[in-house]
Amino acid sequence: MHRHAMHHVLQKSRAVGVFVTLMGALSAAGAAQAGIEGASAPPSASASAPAASAPVASVPTVPLAKTKEQPERPAGSFWQGAVGKGADSPGWNVWLNVYDPPPKEQDKDKDPVADTLTGEAYDDRPQGRAFWTIEGRNVPERRFVWRERAEALDAAGQSVVREGGTLSGALSADGTTAAGTWSDGGRSQPFTLKRVARYQEATGASGQAKLTERYPVTGDAAIDALIQSLRVRKCDQYDTECVIRISAVGLGDTVSLLRMVWAYSGGAHGNYSFTAGNWRRGAQGFQPIALADVLNPTSACLQSFNTQIVDALKREGAPDAPRGALKERDLRNAAFPFTLQGDRIVVHYGPYEVGPYSSGAFRAAVRFDDLGSACKRPTT
Repeated sequence: MHRHAMHHVLQKSRAVGVFVTLMGALSAAGAAQAGIEGASAPPSASASAPAASAPVASVPTVPLAKTKEQPERPAGSFWQGAVGKGADSPGWNVWLNVYDPPPKEQDKDKDPVADTLTGEAYDDRPQGRAFWTIEGRNVPERRFVWRERAEALDAAGQSVVREGGTLSGALSADGTTAAGTWSDGGRSQPFTLKRVARYQEATGASGQAKLTERYPVTGDAAIDALIQSLRVRKCDQYDTECVIRISAVGLGDTVSLLRMVWAYSGGAHGNYSFTAGNWRRGAQGFQPIALADVLNPTSACLQSFNTQIVDALKREGAPDAPRGALKERDLRNAAFPFTLQGDRIVVHYGPYEVGPYSSGAFRAAVRFDDLGSACKRPTT
C-alpha cells in the first residue's frame, strides 16, 4: 500500500498534466556538477506550520547528522523559458523539470532512445493553470513533442482530464537550449527554453531506513548553497524508508525551491508534506523572503489572499478547500510551503490538509493582480 502511495505522489498530480515525448539529451547529456555541502533544514512544515520565532523568519539551517557515504547519479534537468513573448505579445513564462527514469527501469528498456521520462512544469499564462505533470518517451534526432493535459477533481471527487496545446521543437547541438512552436487548434506561438540546473540523486542508508534524496545543481555557488540548506540527508529514527526531493521552481535573482519529504514507518501507507525556500538577490547577496516580504501583511490583505486561495482550491476540486485558508503567522514563516512563479504565488498542500489522503496534494495559485490594493506593499 505504501508503495502505491509513493507512486501517487511522484507520478500523478491532482492539478494539470503534460505528456512529453523527448530525446535523451534533454536530461541526460553530460555529467552533473557536484553540489556544495551545506547545512540542512529540519523536517518539513505543513501548510499550518507554526511561525518562526524571528519577525521575518529565515530558512532554518540546523545541521543534521550525515548518513553513510551515498552513491549519486544524474537524475534529470531543470529548464526555464517563455512561450509567445515578443513585441506584439506578452506571452507567458514556463518552468520545466524533467527527471530521468530510475536505473532499474533503464535496465528493463533495451532501447536507449525510448527511456520513459517523468516530471512537472509550471507556467504563468493568463487564466491558465499553474502546474502540469510530465510523462513521455525519448525520440531520436534531438526533437521533442509535449502534449498538455489538464487534470483536476470534479465536485464528486472524480478525475477530469482536458487536453491542451502542443509544444514541438528541437534541442541545440550542445543540449543546453531548446526552441520550437506551441500550438492549440489554429493558434501558434514560438517558445524557447534554457537548461539552468541538473538533478543529482543520492541513495543510501539512514539508520534502519533506506534514504533517497534528489536535488538540483546549478553551478552558481550562491544558489547551490541555498539548495544545500534545504537538504535533510537523513530519515527519522522510526522510518523504514524516506524520500526527500528538492524541486527547482524558479532560479535567477529570485530563487524558489520546493521540498517534498515522504516517509514510511508502518501502516497502510506512507505520508508526505512540503516545505519551501524563497530568496531574493540583493546588494548583500541572497536574502530569505516570506509571504510578509511580498505582500502587505495586514488583516485586509490576508482576507483577500484567503478568498483567492479558497477559490483556487475549489477550482482544483479540493474537498475541504476552506481549510486551506492561511493564518497571520503563516505570512512570516519562511519555511511555509509557497513558491513564486512569475506573477503568481502558489501555496502547496499535502495529503489531509484540504482533503482525504486519497485526494493527494493540491496547489492554489493566486495572481498578484487579483489581490487588489490591500496587498500592495507600501513603497519606501
